[in-house]
Amino acid sequence: SSHFGTSALPKQAQRAGAQRRPDCACGPRPWRDGRSCNIALVLFRFRSMSPGLEEPDQKTAEELEAHFGTSLDRGLSSQQAAQILARDGPNELEKPPKPTLLMLFILQLTGFVIILLLVAAVASITVNATGPAKNDILSYTTGKAIFVIVILNAGIAAWTEHKAGDALEALSKMTQASIFVLRDGHEVKVDVPEVVRGDVVVLGTGDVVPADMRLVEADDVKVSEMALTGEPDDVAKTAKIKTKKPGEPEKLTPENMVFSGCSVTNGKGRGVVCQTGMHTRIGRIAQLIAGDEGSKPKTKCGCLPDTSANATPLQQNLEKLGGKIGVIAIVVCIIIFIIGVLLDRTDPANPGSPAWLYMILISV
Repeated sequence: SSHFGTSALPKQAQRAGAQRRPDCACGPRPWRDGRSCNIALVLFRFRSMSPGLEEPDQKTAEELEAHFGTSLDRGLSSQQAAQILARDGPNELEKPPKPTLLMLFILQLTGFVIILLLVAAVASITVNATGPAKNDILSYTTGKAIFVIVILNAGIAAWTEHKAGDALEALSKMTQASIFVLRDGHEVKVDVPEVVRGDVVVLGTGDVVPADMRLVEADDVKVSEMALTGEPDDVAKTAKIKTKKPGEPEKLTPENMVFSGCSVTNGKGRGVVCQTGMHTRIGRIAQLIAGDEGSKPKTKCGCLPDTSANATPLQQNLEKLGGKIGVIAIVVCIIIFIIGVLLDRTDPANPGSPAWLYMILISV
């Protein structure tokens, strides 16, 4: 199973890298639209900002060993790996904080149709409270019924969404991806979040690259970089260093580097992990889509988290349909109110009450 793959990359970035054209300043095979070129340029800018070794594709195996304090034959020791993991954190993309059940309940009350129903309930109760039958408890039936229905609907929806989130999290833990690495001279299988910089990872056909890596061994290795660049064709990889010529543009994906989220489609090899987590290329793209570094998370209504980006197409379409129905309802109510006032329609049970008060109740 894949820990980082196409699903880990925001859909906007996948769409952005879907097509290419032959010439662009970003490199030999850049993307077609300007948004994607911006992604490439930002990735190049972030390379110098990321902690770790600069231009690992130009370093020899000995330089990699010396920089990361590792051994290509034995890998890191368990103690070294634990120290690096504690320092750098787990090898995973950052996730927004999970909304609480109370927060989900409040979010359910921010929908357009729900707000419309709440306004109608308040209007009904207010009009009845100022009318001649204000002491009659049955006159508040409409407003109370709307409130009860809205609260029940919001409660059920919040509980369902909360339990669905728990189920997905539990499933994610059960299907946690793992990869073979060298630790203490032995090839062991570790969870992807526990992979650290300096680890020597053993790759084979079908594996998903757990982090950005510099290959030190490559036996007919081919990698699908669609998750990163949108390129549909497999890319051949090698452990050899390709010296850059003067004036030659820097490649986004060098031949001796493999990147997090890309799957190995052929061959086998070994590589030294150079970047993990949010410092990988795919992590930088996620940051670019989410916003600039240090930006605050998106909110709605001032303080509530904005979860619209996680809405399914069905939820988005239902929200749009509800908005259209709500607008039609408002227009119909306004027309009924205006016609009733113009015709001076009054309450048959209380002919002395003004027409506009009675038509508010009818409109609600």
